[in-house]
Amino acid sequence: MTSHEPAQAVRPKLRVGFLSGVRHAVPYAEILVELADAELVGIAEAQDAPAWMHEDSAAAAKSVGIPYFDSLEPLLDAQTVDAVIICSEPTRHAALAARALAAGLHVLVDKPIGASSVDIAGLAAAEANSSGSLSVINRLQSPAVQRLRRWVDAGSMGLPLHVDVEWFASGAHFATSVERPELVVDPHLSGGGEILNFLLYPVDYIRFLTGLEVLEVHCEAATLFSELHQDGGVEDCAIASLLLENGVTATVTMGRVPAAPGLGPVSSTIRILGSHGNASSDDDKPQVSRFDTSGGVSALPVEGPSSVAILRRMLSGYVQDLRTGTRPAYGLREAAASLAVIDAAYASVAQGQPVRINNGA
Repeated sequence: MTSHEPAQAVRPKLRVGFLSGVRHAVPYAEILVELADAELVGIAEAQDAPAWMHEDSAAAAKSVGIPYFDSLEPLLDAQTVDAVIICSEPTRHAALAARALAAGLHVLVDKPIGASSVDIAGLAAAEANSSGSLSVINRLQSPAVQRLRRWVDAGSMGLPLHVDVEWFASGAHFATSVERPELVVDPHLSGGGEILNFLLYPVDYIRFLTGLEVLEVHCEAATLFSELHQDGGVEDCAIASLLLENGVTATVTMGRVPAAPGLGPVSSTIRILGSHGNASSDDDKPQVSRFDTSGGVSALPVEGPSSVAILRRMLSGYVQDLRTGTRPAYGLREAAASLAVIDAAYASVAQGQPVRINNGA
């Protein structure tokens, strides 16, 4: 006799709203409007937000054909929405997330979850007292990263002993991939420079692929290429050396450079050195390449630019998780671990020496 477990109940379409739409809201919304299981309710901005934030949020709503609200209250009502995505400037992420959790909503925060680890305690308390869940935009659904993880789990390389990650954003796309430069280079809005903006992705990869926590960070940062970053007093590039549990090491080279070695606004490569082999990945591969008779070359990743393909997988999975009552796999614990490494990286830059992380390990 074959036994069958009862099928998990699937909820109707997930009703999704955006709290602020000044940063990344449009590409996220464009993916969500294509999902049959999601319904976009609108984009809302805080009444006391500056006029330019209202203008940008309203423009984002108009671009994808959804309503705009000039106060947050309509999208902080569990009778109207099931989940909200926080797409404000980074320094407002934690406060808006806490407010949405207090309203009993599921919350997906654009990266980073906060401006520093100081925000984590407040978010932990807010989530503990909420019927909603807290998650953060991440890139762990990258097909390349998922394949690497399967190889690690299968023992194909033995024990991972060192991981090297390169993460670059192309300055050539800065005007089109960043809504307003100040959202990246003005610390009052961004919370920091490219370390805060980007280091969480490599740290996520490293923790996901090794299953180990970072214990120590030695980081050096510089402003090498961008006058906007220079004027804002924030870094555009950094190199971080990480010591993980069990003596495993990792390195991260990252930043916003004039021309990144990829096919879109960002590019990422990973190499794992194991006890019995090594493996490497590129977010933009596999790809289809075409060579013409005049020497020109065209290349396109199989699922499209990595930034879009990975986000599509991540957002689709997030919607399905909430519709089936499954808690998203990437939560506050993962976001807090990455933010702790970022804090340590900034402390290391300031002190000029390695900084230990107090993570209870």
